[in-house]
Amino acid sequence: MYLGKLPRPAFGVRIPDIVIPPILKAFKSLGIAGTLMLSFNRETAPSSYINSTNPDLLYFGHTGTSIEEYITKGRRFGEAFGAVIEIEADHVSIMGSVERALKKIAGVPMTKPISDDEIATSLSYIEEEFSEVKKSGGVDFVTIDTCELIDYSIDTLSDREVVEFYENNVEFDERREMEERYLEKTFTFISSDRQLTLRFSRPTLARLVLKYRKSLEYVKKVLDIVMKYNDKPFGIEIAFDETPKVSPPNEVFFYVYELKRMGIEPDFLAPNIGFRKREDYNGDLRELYENLRNIHTILYSNNVLISIHSGSGHNPYSDKGFGVWSVVGEALRGMVKYKMSGVLIQLLLETMSRFPKGSATRRLYEEIYYDVIEHLRKVVSLRLALYSPELENLLKTYEKCVTCCSDPRTDIFRHYFYVFQVLRDEKGKRYLRERLVEHYMENRDLQKVYEGEVYLLIERLAKAMRYRNNVFRYRNIAP
Repeated sequence: MYLGKLPRPAFGVRIPDIVIPPILKAFKSLGIAGTLMLSFNRETAPSSYINSTNPDLLYFGHTGTSIEEYITKGRRFGEAFGAVIEIEADHVSIMGSVERALKKIAGVPMTKPISDDEIATSLSYIEEEFSEVKKSGGVDFVTIDTCELIDYSIDTLSDREVVEFYENNVEFDERREMEERYLEKTFTFISSDRQLTLRFSRPTLARLVLKYRKSLEYVKKVLDIVMKYNDKPFGIEIAFDETPKVSPPNEVFFYVYELKRMGIEPDFLAPNIGFRKREDYNGDLRELYENLRNIHTILYSNNVLISIHSGSGHNPYSDKGFGVWSVVGEALRGMVKYKMSGVLIQLLLETMSRFPKGSATRRLYEEIYYDVIEHLRKVVSLRLALYSPELENLLKTYEKCVTCCSDPRTDIFRHYFYVFQVLRDEKGKRYLRERLVEHYMENRDLQKVYEGEVYLLIERLAKAMRYRNNVFRYRNIAP
């Protein structure tokens, strides 16, 4: 069901049969209504892509979980456990390629803009995705990501240059409307502990218009496709975090204000707050607190809540760094949607790595580990699609490490462990993924330990973000 603006956790369910039951057991025990999600441009794909043996489609839906499987199993498990959950299509994105998207997950910077042909291909692919969504019963929530269309080159221009470019490339009527909305006006935002005031100079406004107008335009285009296929009520989140720098408050306001002018009413917006995927936050916690309070004050005044992406840290037990979750929860007073995806498979692999040497569970873990490393060696040596200089450096560091062995926290593995779900045997089967599911279902000891670890993870997050009993504390009242 669509949960509205209910503050809640959201967890990626990359292998539904393994990860959904422990999540829902924890939700039920802790009184949590929450979100199940998969990234539609990285983690899941239409069934035809998942089942294809075409090497060009190797990384599409790299989890091996199709859109149909994800939606149907999510709803089936939700009903079986009697849990209050939402099914989300996460990161419905305009993107250059799936490999490019996966490189971004691993922290590889992407500076080359995507082409018009790539944009058209993305829109066509989103149509394919949501055709399968419709056949599978629809989704309750959609996160739209058009960050690839933000023009960062505008930030390199001087004020004089940006105004000149603005006047030469934006129609007079559009400029006049923009300037009437923003110039010579004061925007004031008030929360429980502060009052913020924003004013826009003409160079600042010109910069924001040029930087974001294409990204904003395509939010609407993606949303139109979603509405064409998804017949049920659904919520909207805007990904604003896939950017190279922390989001300035005035840019967050401009983006959300323009969305509303276009008739788009997001429930959540995800700013860049300095979090990096699978890394602990190492910035100043006081700065993090102030930044979150400022952005919350602006968004809350516009009836929007913050969503936090890249919520997983260095490992499943680091909780994004010492004190980080507590600061986030305190800064936002629990009014936040906090997203974590790969951490649940990472936690499973760490759990397996601690089983006794020679046990079936430990042997399967080691096979997964070394097959991933071997695949990455091939990627680097042949300069395959997933190649990047950053990956090559990680591999070189790993090869020099005499103590790494099968350590699940080795940098190269914790950034690329997802590869095991992609790997195929000579018959085209995702042999490691299939064996892992089979082994897990037959091994009660592994299930018991893993369920306990998932519960503790969700309990820690729920305590920090004030999620416990959210299903009871928030009431929908129609006056």
